[in-house]
Amino acid sequence: MIVEKSLDGFRSIVPCKINLFLEVLGKREDGYHSLDTVMMAVSLVDELEVTHRNDDRLELSVLFPEGFGQPFDSGDLAWNIPANQDNLVVRALDALRKSLGKQSCGANIQLKKRIPSMAGLGGGSADAAAALILGVLLWGSNSDLSTAKLLASELGSDINFFLEGEHNGFWLARCTGRGEAVQPLECFEPLHLVIVHPPRGCGTKEIFQNLSRDFALEPRLNPDLLIERLSRGSMLSPSSGVFNRLESAAELTTDWIQRSRRWFDRYDHHGQCMSGSGSARFCLCTTREQAEKIVSELRTSGGMRAFCAQTWQSPGIEEQIKRIRNES
Repeated sequence: MIVEKSLDGFRSIVPCKINLFLEVLGKREDGYHSLDTVMMAVSLVDELEVTHRNDDRLELSVLFPEGFGQPFDSGDLAWNIPANQDNLVVRALDALRKSLGKQSCGANIQLKKRIPSMAGLGGGSADAAAALILGVLLWGSNSDLSTAKLLASELGSDINFFLEGEHNGFWLARCTGRGEAVQPLECFEPLHLVIVHPPRGCGTKEIFQNLSRDFALEPRLNPDLLIERLSRGSMLSPSSGVFNRLESAAELTTDWIQRSRRWFDRYDHHGQCMSGSGSARFCLCTTREQAEKIVSELRTSGGMRAFCAQTWQSPGIEEQIKRIRNES
């Protein structure tokens, strides 16, 4: 993410993520599943701004920039974003101020949404990560970043990636446990891609429930080849190694998983895969021009949201916080 000072507070530009690789290792005693996943932040972004209030209320407003926020029909919940305590942004700020002993502090929160929900793109987690960082800048000190990271692991499985996944300006990491254990990875060069999101999302809980009864007997894959190709800049090969164990389970939820796959099959690309628990899907392209051409054709055809994106690049969070503090 990119963090900066605003007129009355702080703002952030918040990227989403895709899962280049996702393997489910098994169910844990706490009810969650152990994962082995490679996540990469990409340039489909939300914007979050947090400013001071004179009372203890956390007031959230959700806005949709032009071209976003329009569902296909009444069953399309992509932009069904709560503006209350159900939103992870509010929960993250509330948890942070309690941890910092700042319960009397309030904030006005403005969230501009471009990342659809029920997509497997981690938009809610990314926004929560940004809220924790903006809260630290608003109420805390540099040393409170460790508190934010601890809260992130308690609030959600993907949030820590958006706080700790940076290496040499790229946001790419192998994440294990529930997804909260983050190991940044080397990335040789930016990748260009197309993301599509159909008018039917996927619920994470339902997808995991749909895992095959033979799942425990299936051999597990690892992302070693994918990681090697990322570090060498050889992702644009005939077989990039992208993989998602949850894809077959998602197909039981909506036929849009197969339909979006068939859309991408029409094009010459370097691998396609569902992201997270779906229903968004991405394909790797040779150039930005190719990605833009595919997006234009998909939007003309209708039926799915289509976005052109590339690997996200920005400094690490600690570096950005120090810069802002030094400038204040």
